[in-house]
Amino acid sequence: MGGGLSETGVLGDMGLFGSNFNSVENEIEILKSKRLLSNVINHYNLTTTYSRKGNVKESDVYTNRFLNVNVLKNDSIAEFNNSITFYVKEVSDSLFGLRLQTDSKWLTKEYGEIIKIEDQSLIFSPLPYNTVDSNNGDDQELSDLKISIRPNELVVQDYHSRLNVNTSGKRGSVVNLSITDVVGERAEDVLNQLIEEYNKDAINDKNIVALNTAEFIEERLNDITKDLDSVETGIESFKTNKGLTDIGVETSLDLQKVNEIESELLKVETQLSIGRSLKEFMITDIEKSVTTSGLGLNEPQLIALINNYNEVLTTYQRIGQTSTQESPVMVRLSNELSSLKRGIFSSLDSYINGLKVEQNNLLRKSNQINANISQVPNNEKTSRSVERNREVVEAIYLLLREKQETTAISLAVTAPPKAKIVDSGYAPDTPVSPKPKIILLAALVLGVLIPLGLVYLKQIFYNKIESRKDLERNLPQVSILGEVPKLESDAKDRIIPNDRSVLAESFRIIRTNLQYKLGALNHDDTKVVLVTSTVKGEGKTTTAFNLASTFAYSGKKVLLIGGDIRNPQLHRFFDASLKRKKGVTEYLVNSDLKLEDLVVPVDDNSNLHMLLSGSIPPNPAELWMQSRTKDMIEEAKGMYDLVIIDSAPTIVVTDTFLINKFADVTVYVTRANHTDRGLLEFISDTIKDGKLTNVAAVINSVKLTNFGYGNKYGYSYSADKKTFMEKLKAKLNF
Repeated sequence: MGGGLSETGVLGDMGLFGSNFNSVENEIEILKSKRLLSNVINHYNLTTTYSRKGNVKESDVYTNRFLNVNVLKNDSIAEFNNSITFYVKEVSDSLFGLRLQTDSKWLTKEYGEIIKIEDQSLIFSPLPYNTVDSNNGDDQELSDLKISIRPNELVVQDYHSRLNVNTSGKRGSVVNLSITDVVGERAEDVLNQLIEEYNKDAINDKNIVALNTAEFIEERLNDITKDLDSVETGIESFKTNKGLTDIGVETSLDLQKVNEIESELLKVETQLSIGRSLKEFMITDIEKSVTTSGLGLNEPQLIALINNYNEVLTTYQRIGQTSTQESPVMVRLSNELSSLKRGIFSSLDSYINGLKVEQNNLLRKSNQINANISQVPNNEKTSRSVERNREVVEAIYLLLREKQETTAISLAVTAPPKAKIVDSGYAPDTPVSPKPKIILLAALVLGVLIPLGLVYLKQIFYNKIESRKDLERNLPQVSILGEVPKLESDAKDRIIPNDRSVLAESFRIIRTNLQYKLGALNHDDTKVVLVTSTVKGEGKTTTAFNLASTFAYSGKKVLLIGGDIRNPQLHRFFDASLKRKKGVTEYLVNSDLKLEDLVVPVDDNSNLHMLLSGSIPPNPAELWMQSRTKDMIEEAKGMYDLVIIDSAPTIVVTDTFLINKFADVTVYVTRANHTDRGLLEFISDTIKDGKLTNVAAVINSVKLTNFGYGNKYGYSYSADKKTFMEKLKAKLNF
C-alpha cells in the first residue's frame, strides 16, 4: 500500500519559508532527515513489527493484535546490531505462549513479566483485539504472531528509503509527501506524525533564544539572590554591631534621652544642693526649725525626721519659756532633739550619697549617648553605602524577575505551526505496488526475453559441445556414427543380454552405422576398430566395451584389446583381481606368449573376449613401436571376426597415433557438456595431418532433448519403463 499527503503542507504560508525556492529545498531536506524519522519511529514503536502467517505469505499486523511488546528503557534498541525474532500465541487473559524458534517448545508466560531475550529486557502487555479477520471475512484465528525487533538505525534507513518528498510546482511552496508500506494505516500515521514532528522541531528552533534567555536569567537570579542575601546579611550585621535600627530615629531618641537625662541631672543636682544646704543649716543653726516645704525633697523618711524634729524643737522652745534648762522636761527634750538631729544627719548623708550615685549614673548615660550622637555622621555614611549597594542589587533582582516572567509567558504562548496541513495522510483503496497489469506485462516480456537471452549467452560463453550439430558444424568431414544418451545416476553403463534400454538401442544404431563404414572397405580381412578420445573422461573405454558387446551379441566373435596401457580401465567391468592379469604389455615384451594364453572370456557373452592391458610399463610408446604390435594385431585378426582396441587419449600421449596404422576405422568419442569446442579444432587438425585415418565420431552422454534426427522419440519405444514405486523398491532392495 502507499500512503501520501496530497499537497501536504503550505510550508511557505505567510512567509514562513521565506521568499526564495532554496528555503523550500532546505525544509524538504529537514522533512527527509533521519532525526525526524527516528522521532516518528520511537513515537509509534515501529522498531517492533508483528506479522501473522497466512495461507500463502506472512501479513503485517499493525493494530489488530492481542499484545504489545516494549523494550525497557535501560536496554536501548540501538545497542544491538542484529534483529530479534520470536513467536507468541494467546493462552488466556493473563497468560500467553512464547517460543524463540519455530521448532522450539512453547513456554507459558504472564503479562507484565520482564523477559530476557538475547540480552534485551522485554515486557509484554495485553491489548483488546478482534478475533475475526475482517479482511478475509472468515473465522480464522488471529492470535498467533511472529514478532521481530530491529535496531533503530536499520528501521530509520528502511523508512528513509521509502519516503518521498517533493514540491508540487517548480516555484511553489506546497510540498507532497508519500511513503510506500504494506499497511496503509501505518503509512498514514507515519506521514501525519512526521509533519507533527516537523512543526515541533520548528517551534523548538524558535524557542531556542527564549530558552537560552530563561537559562541565563535563572543563572543570574541565583547569583543575584546570593549577592542580595550577602548585602542583607551585611546590613543586619552592621546594625546589630552598632545597635541600630534607624539612624534618624535612633538619633532623635538619643537627643530626647540626653534632654531627659539633663533634666534628671538638674533635679538630682538640685536635690543634692538642697541636701547639702540643709545639712549646713542644721549644723550652724541647731535651735532653728527646719522647713521642708518648697525644698522639693524626695526622701519621705528624711522629711518625717525633720518634721518630727521641728515639732520637738517647737515644744522645747515653748516649755523653755517657762522652765529652766535643767528641768527634767527640758533635759529630755534636749536629748530627744540631739537624737533626732543625729538621725537627720545620718539620713542626709545617705540621701546625699544616693544623689551622688544617681548623678554619676546620669552623667555616664549622658556621656554614652553623646558619644553615640557624635558617631552619627560616620554611621550614616556607612549605612548609606550599604543601603545603596542593597538598592542596586535589589533593582537588578527585580529586573531579572520581571524578565523571567516575560520569558515564561513567551514560552507558554503556543506558536503557530510552521507547516499548514492541506490534506492529512491517506492510503488509496488500491495498492500502489505491485500493479497486476505491469506484473503480467513484465512476466510476458521476461518470459520471452530471458530464455532468448539465456540461449544467446549460452551460445556465446558456453564452450562445451551439446549435440551432433556441434560436431557437424565444426567437423564437417567426419561422419557421425551415433549418440549415446546420458544415463541416470542409478542406471548401469554396461549392456547386458536382451537389453532393451535406451543405452542398448543407441549402441545398436552405432553398430549398424559402423557396419556400413566397415563394409565400404576394400578388403575382406578381419576389421580392426580403434576407439579413442581427446582427453580422459569422455567415455571411450565404456564406448569400446559396449560396442564390442553389441557386435558380440549379433553373433560375431569379437576381441576387445586394452590398448591404454598407461591408464588401464577395462578391468573395472569385471573382477578387480583382473587388474593384475597379464595382457598387452606382457605380450609385447615376451615373444613366447600367445593371445590364447592371455585373452579373458566374458561370462555373459561367449562371443566376446578381452585382452587386458596388463602391467603399466615405463616406456609405453617404445613398446607400441616394436614389431610385436603387428604380430598381436595379425594374430587377433586370425582368431576373431572383429578386433576393437581401446586406445589412449590423443592429446595426452602419442600411443594412439602409433597404432592407428593398424586400424581400419577410428571411432573418436566425444562427450556432451564435457568436451570443449576448442578441442574439435585439434581433432580436425589431427585428421588433416593424417595422424588418424577413416575417422567416425560418437557423441557420448547426450541429453535426450538434444538427440538429433528424432532419436529421442524411438530408442525405448518397446522398453518397459519402471514406475516410481518400482524404482524406489529396487533402491531399497525390496
